[in-house]
Amino acid sequence: MEVYFIRHGESEYNVIHKINSNKKIPVHITKKGIKQAEIAAKKLSKIKFDAIYSSEFLRCKETAEIINKYHKLKIKSNKRMNEWLTGCEGKSSVEFETFIIKNGFNAKKPKGESFVDVKKRTLKFLFSLKKLKTKNKYKNILVVTHDELVKSIYGYKNNLSDKQTFLKGINNAEIIKVKI
Repeated sequence: MEVYFIRHGESEYNVIHKINSNKKIPVHITKKGIKQAEIAAKKLSKIKFDAIYSSEFLRCKETAEIINKYHKLKIKSNKRMNEWLTGCEGKSSVEFETFIIKNGFNAKKPKGESFVDVKKRTLKFLFSLKKLKTKNKYKNILVVTHDELVKSIYGYKNNLSDKQTFLKGINNAEIIKVKI
């Protein structure tokens, strides 16, 4: 089975370098994010997806809906694909990244997750998809999610260390494909 992970299109918070890890705060994709999602949708248009999963966050749902124009599937929200719970809502993403690099990949803010926690959550979701492959004979799945979760898949696929994975740049609407 092929699983395609895609980061959402550029969001309003990406532009101002702020963190949004509370799904109740509506952060939309920008006009540029819409164009990025449309380009990705065309790239993915010939693939017959058996299922589309999305984070519960608005920016992912908007990206998934644009891609789904070619597939007409029910988009399934999955909280395991939600944004990294940083404990830094509305704060600078640059400051938080500096905190992680300085304190390590197991470091976390109060009421937050570490980068290692996010990686584990992402990989548990990936491996749970194997059951769908066996049960439903799925061949292709699309997952619309966030930066660190796509990084986690890239790191897993390429056998990278935590540091290499964390430092990997993932563009908005970038697609990472993994075979399971």
